[in-house]
Amino acid sequence: MTIRATLRRIERSVIRPAARTVRGVWQTLRGGGHHRVAGLERRVDELESLVRELTGLAYLRLADEEAADDDRTAA
Repeated sequence: MTIRATLRRIERSVIRPAARTVRGVWQTLRGGGHHRVAGLERRVDELESLVRELTGLAYLRLADEEAADDDRTAA
């Protein structure tokens, strides 16, 4: 086994996983996790507003249909 192959194996099995762990811990300490949570909360707010809008449109459609039914029965 050559030195280069040994160094690559060490890099893949030890150095890269350690670097990922350190990077993840650093991002968490730096507030990287907060940005993810904030993004998810923003998406939830957007979805809630869309649901409210769709519900309102459905309510208006029902109200229009009831008004049309009232007009038909009045005539």
